[in-house]
Amino acid sequence: MRTITLIIIHCSATRENQRYTAEDCKRDHLSRPGYKDIGYHFYIERDGKLVEGRPVEKIGAHCEYHNKHSIGICLEGGLDSQGRFADTRTGGQEITLIDLLAKLKNDYPHALIVAHHELNSDKPCPCFDVSEYRQLFP
Repeated sequence: MRTITLIIIHCSATRENQRYTAEDCKRDHLSRPGYKDIGYHFYIERDGKLVEGRPVEKIGAHCEYHNKHSIGICLEGGLDSQGRFADTRTGGQEITLIDLLAKLKNDYPHALIVAHHELNSDKPCPCFDVSEYRQLFP
């Protein structure tokens, strides 16, 4: 079993007026050299649907230098309709994310919840402040 020290939250960098489902993401990841599955362990679509991706027991492919000891969660969205970075979380995504984080923190109580941009400052992913989740699940 892997030692999990991080739960990393991402966005798909998709415009709020476009769909990019878990299946779309998986197809894109599989088209990249070296990928054998979707890079994320969980994907939350705009309607709040939770899709399990790569099994948690397997190392993800979502955050360079941190995959070995992390779980990756991706939320569909992250861009406004003009393509600018924005908090586009829906109510359904928020409920699903909170439920998922509660479960993961129960399973991995010492794991820190972080935003992708906190580990890789090249982009603002997931385009919202995750500190509220650290407060909910210390």
